[in-house]
Amino acid sequence: MSLHIRLVEIERYFPNVQNTTDLQRAFGPLRRFCREQPDTAFTMAPWSEPDRGEAAIVIIGTDRGQVDAATQRLEDWMEANLEGQSLRLETSWL
Repeated sequence: MSLHIRLVEIERYFPNVQNTTDLQRAFGPLRRFCREQPDTAFTMAPWSEPDRGEAAIVIIGTDRGQVDAATQRLEDWMEANLEGQSLRLETSWL
């Protein structure tokens, strides 16, 4: 049995994000979405730049197809539900 791990790194433009509290609020819906998904972990980088935020999401599973599908659901959800604009979205297998 093998374990498949997918890393999703994102950077987003969030208007009016000026500190860590604003950034946590902006990423709040994504954090809640990830918490509801099985085998998904979310972490946010510390705030460092106005109007921008970075985060990483790890998706783990024993079926590569299911991990791929979960990654696609995540990307679709972010595009439809997360405020701001995507500046960078990188996915890689670990």
